Amino acid sequence: TGGSILLALLQDLSTPGANADRVLNGPTSDVWITPWVTELEGLGVELRLGAAVEAIESEHGRVTGISGAGFSDQADYYVAAVPVEVLRERIAMDELRRHSPLLAGLDALQVRWMNGIMFYLRRDVPLVHGHTIYIDSAWALTSISQRQFWPQFDLHAMGDGEVGGLLSIDVSDWETPGEFAAKGKVARQCTKEEIAEEVWAQLKAALNDGTEVLADANRLAWFLDPDVVAPNPTDATNLEPLLVNTKGSWTHRPPAELPDVENLFLASDYVQTYTDLATMEAANEAARRAVNAILKASGSDAEPCAVWKLHQPGGLPFQVAREFDRVLYKVFGSSHGPLPTVELKDGDLRLNRPGPL
Repeated sequence: TGGSILLALLQDLSTPGANADRVLNGPTSDVWITPWVTELEGLGVELRLGAAVEAIESEHGRVTGISGAGFSDQADYYVAAVPVEVLRERIAMDELRRHSPLLAGLDALQVRWMNGIMFYLRRDVPLVHGHTIYIDSAWALTSISQRQFWPQFDLHAMGDGEVGGLLSIDVSDWETPGEFAAKGKVARQCTKEEIAEEVWAQLKAALNDGTEVLADANRLAWFLDPDVVAPNPTDATNLEPLLVNTKGSWTHRPPAELPDVENLFLASDYVQTYTDLATMEAANEAARRAVNAILKASGSDAEPCAVWKLHQPGGLPFQVAREFDRVLYKVFGSSHGPLPTVELKDGDLRLNRPGPL
């Protein structure tokens, strides 16, 4: 997975006129969520906020209804467009799990923390025209300065008019001790204030190299992802962790169309897709596959949604390397000692198998 995505990114970066990094052109609610909600409601979709599904009822591999606190509903087809930890931990579906090995296999998938914090600045600090990776930061930070990508939005016209810049940060390592304000403490054991101060200090340590790029006086406020709930007795709780691709996890990831369940379809980033990596693009592809499965199941003649394979770059050398990798995996499996080597000697190609460790 990592190799395929890295090759795709490198190809985009090296292709004239191509883009490897795309962002929204305004605040998420303004340019995406609100317009999309308006579009759906205009099509007759009923959105029920605060109505959490607590159970999926089924009989003989067919969903017969869903229920939650004070409500129940029945339909012809059902789409589970929720994260993997929600489907397997918060929604009761024991009968379905007994019937479908693919749903039972969700327990093997792993999630980890990746959450954001926003710093509001008096004066805009663009940094770079894209994302910044702080490769040596203890908490694996990345950032983007957003105002430069929002040409139609005047930040001074929002709120109290003091905000001139927005610095959005992702914190990807919540298990490594901090180095400054939270020295010796991992992020998940910190208070919200400690997280904010440690992230700010790590940013300054990376950016203020001989010059002051980030100044304390320029910081107005901060906002931590509300999915990080603290305090708990020992650690904070994350309401929305992120799926990670671990070795062998592909076999535990179900397709959008479950072969053992007639009318339940999956649309989320853990579904088997060409995109593979847990991203919004993967969730989008999973939704397309779910729609196509419903069209097939209902006998509709509507045109199916398009899905696209990732382009495999590199030409013949990379193709040979990938095929060699597939052969090695098939022969030796995922757990093996030193890999065999290929040697060209006296005009003959020889495969040298290493001995046991």
